[in-house]
Amino acid sequence: MPDPHKDLADIIEPQIANVTGSDGDWALIGGTIMLGLAIVGFLYWHWRRGAPRRALQRLRGLPDPHRAADALASLLPHFKTQPEQAWLDELARLRFGPPQEKARAILDALCQQAEALLRQQGHR
Repeated sequence: MPDPHKDLADIIEPQIANVTGSDGDWALIGGTIMLGLAIVGFLYWHWRRGAPRRALQRLRGLPDPHRAADALASLLPHFKTQPEQAWLDELARLRFGPPQEKARAILDALCQQAEALLRQQGHR
């Protein structure tokens, strides 16, 4: 009868010793996850910080200056300080007044002033 230890030794896999992970592995994994979350949070914050300026760029491309003026008025809460009264009056005149021939030029001037105000306040 064949000896199982000699004849079957090549077929039987050796027993693998149990290896436990060290505590440093969990700290590295946790640190990597926290770093990833911090990067995603920073990118989201950076993207949201530029949202009002991107909205102003979209407003300039709208074909109807009166609808764009309404959208510009909806951006007022993003301003940390209230714009000048002359700017607000011009915006109200564009929104609620009769149609004007120079409505596009007025809207562009309002958007430029709003963008300058946002830039002063730290929006990118």
